[in-house]
Amino acid sequence: SRIVSSFKTSPVQCRLTKQFLGHRDGVWDVDTIHRDCMLLATASADQSACIWGVDCGRVVLQYTGHSGSVNSVRFHPTRELVLTASGDYTAHIWQAAVSHENLKVQSSEDEVDGSGEDEDDGGLESGGGRGGKPATLRTPLVELRGHSGVVSAADWMTGGEQVLTASWDRLACIYDANTGQLVSQLTGHDRELNHCCCHPSQRLVATASQDTTFRLYDSRDHRHTVSVFQGHTESVTSVCFTKEDKVISG
Repeated sequence: SRIVSSFKTSPVQCRLTKQFLGHRDGVWDVDTIHRDCMLLATASADQSACIWGVDCGRVVLQYTGHSGSVNSVRFHPTRELVLTASGDYTAHIWQAAVSHENLKVQSSEDEVDGSGEDEDDGGLESGGGRGGKPATLRTPLVELRGHSGVVSAADWMTGGEQVLTASWDRLACIYDANTGQLVSQLTGHDRELNHCCCHPSQRLVATASQDTTFRLYDSRDHRHTVSVFQGHTESVTSVCFTKEDKVISG
């Protein structure tokens, strides 16, 4: 016990600094990006994805183009685009241009307007004015189709010109982000895919599955190799790359 106590450092004090309230069901995923200011994206089972201004603490854009639970959300690394994966068997790429004026406005109402009673069923609806309602977007730039099951996750491949999706149909698919065309399918898992992740600078992708394994697909140097990792004994729910080119699975 003396040895253990000698390694102890001063306790870290953690406290809640801000809450982002407004979704009407569970929040499955979050992502952040810092452009002119910090933005937060959330994906929810209420069939919507929201972009929040971190400083102002309110929704500045709400996406309602999916007809199923939104399971993952990812900002494009360089462009004002967002990628979402959904239980409606699709992934969507949509425009995420956010007005800087909305980011400065403080709203007394934090709730997302999700009544669904608007007559307008397409395009961008202006918001951020009366009642603090956010702008609402209903139409994607690109819709990625081809899966026959829930799309559990999606990520931008290095360079942002292609997209990787993972689905309960046991497939991972690579799409052209500009045209929506299916480029290739990654097969091999025996059960549903829970998650996927792309390396930020190399053509490496990882997929996590309920079959207790995760797979690493390597297409560098025009080769296509697959490595299967079998260390887990139950469903692998998450996988990600570190800056040191290691893979972490959960």
